[in-house]
Amino acid sequence: MSDHVSFGDFRFEPLTARLWQGEREIKLTRKAAAVLALLVDRAGQPVAKQELFASVWSNTIVSDDALVTCIQELRKALGDDAKQPRYIETRHRSGYLFVAKVSRSTRTRSDELASAAPDASAIAVLPFTDMSPGRDQDYFCEGLAEELIDALTHVDGLRVAARSSSFQFRGGGVDVREAGRRLGVGALLEGSVRKDGDRLRITVQLIDVTSGYHKWSHRFDRDVGDVFAIQDEIAESVATTLRGGALSQRERYAVRRLQTAAEPYEHFLRGRQSLHRMQQPDMDHSRRMFERAIELDADYAPAWAGLATVHASLFEWWGARDEDLQLADRASHKAMELAPDLADAHVARGFALSLHRRYDEAQAHFEAAARINPHLFDAYYYYGRMAFARGEAERSADLYRRASEVRQEDFQSILLLAQSLRMLGRKDEARAATREGIVRVERVLALNPVEGRALALGSLALFDEGDTERAMEWSRRSLELYPDDMSALINAACLRTRAGLKEEALAIIERVFSRGWGKRDWVEQDPDYDCLRDDPRFKLLLAKLK
Repeated sequence: MSDHVSFGDFRFEPLTARLWQGEREIKLTRKAAAVLALLVDRAGQPVAKQELFASVWSNTIVSDDALVTCIQELRKALGDDAKQPRYIETRHRSGYLFVAKVSRSTRTRSDELASAAPDASAIAVLPFTDMSPGRDQDYFCEGLAEELIDALTHVDGLRVAARSSSFQFRGGGVDVREAGRRLGVGALLEGSVRKDGDRLRITVQLIDVTSGYHKWSHRFDRDVGDVFAIQDEIAESVATTLRGGALSQRERYAVRRLQTAAEPYEHFLRGRQSLHRMQQPDMDHSRRMFERAIELDADYAPAWAGLATVHASLFEWWGARDEDLQLADRASHKAMELAPDLADAHVARGFALSLHRRYDEAQAHFEAAARINPHLFDAYYYYGRMAFARGEAERSADLYRRASEVRQEDFQSILLLAQSLRMLGRKDEARAATREGIVRVERVLALNPVEGRALALGSLALFDEGDTERAMEWSRRSLELYPDDMSALINAACLRTRAGLKEEALAIIERVFSRGWGKRDWVEQDPDYDCLRDDPRFKLLLAKLK
């Protein structure tokens, strides 16, 4: 019997009788788990009542009610419907049939990675706990952690877990060993913030995942205006403790944050908190916060870079309005004027220029960002996207590969790498990247089952690996969760072109392209659209894109 089986959103471990949905364990009685074990072991084949009684209640005489009770328990746990079953179908008077597609494994790549010795050079920074009187400083707690993540990426020899992964472990009471195992890191940085008026207390601990002991800790009692000095001290202390030896002159300069006054910094942190959610209402809130920060300090370059990223993202994902493109251009240009050595300013400028199709200029900025911070994921990722849209599949593959190495938990870069490799005819490498991408997606979904981008992109990877049913299910889930999200819609359309469902694909594409959503240069290169290119309806829709 397999160590575990997967079906739908669920993972079942027959040997331990444990059922999971994402990261949530669903408790089953021992008998119900035994019934489920036999049904999934014989998935696709009817199992007679007599066989179930003999296996689960051997040497015990029970009535049909005992089996019916177990089946009802399982249907409740799985959210199943006896009249329209997705998992357990009743075979009238004879037994039951497990109808869902089951994938079996004795040991997955994800299991192997999770159980491996933690990477001593890797660290995750968790969101700090808000201990302020009003418990209203979540933006500050997240912002402080993110600033430290950004600073530590500049240090050679350290791998820093991405915000999207480490921020799933928020709030007090985190199990250090479990968090470290699931994030694949050897150390965690956690702490608390108490902000009361102009006074700030920050307590921080660097914890060894294996032993649970503190490697370093400190408490800062300062004025709010000293937050930048606190961040610099934390970053340098953590880096030297983990790596050993003093920071180089370049690293010491790089970990220092550009400074501003307390109020514009507050609005900057609020803006960046919303920016990561990548939904249009959040983007609008982020824009307002960055604008307010700039009103308060017009020379604060990070706020200009953030504002440029907002407008560039709005142009790329929501309607391609000329106004957004112009504002992205203006804000990114201003960020560069103010801070030509700021890697984020170069990325924002490169992003804006790539949308103008000023590719050579954009390339220079992406490469400058990578020189300033060789470990900056965004520099390689956005550069790779531009190279793909420009028709440079080989360069995009190199850049996506580098992005996937810099951020080893990221699923987007590795799956886009697989796409570029397929276009280059490097099928074995593409398949290896696809499989690695699925492992990364499953890890993300274990931490956050409603991560729409993971479901949408992951559905294409599952289809490429022949798991069509699960691919369609993930796609449906992404659309149910985010019905107006362009990523969910576009990837759903691409999945249906791969599956030969041309009319369904066109219906989805019409919903997106008719609003002007989408990048024409990307669509012109993407092979998923090849089967539609001769269709007059597709040609009319493509003409709506800029």
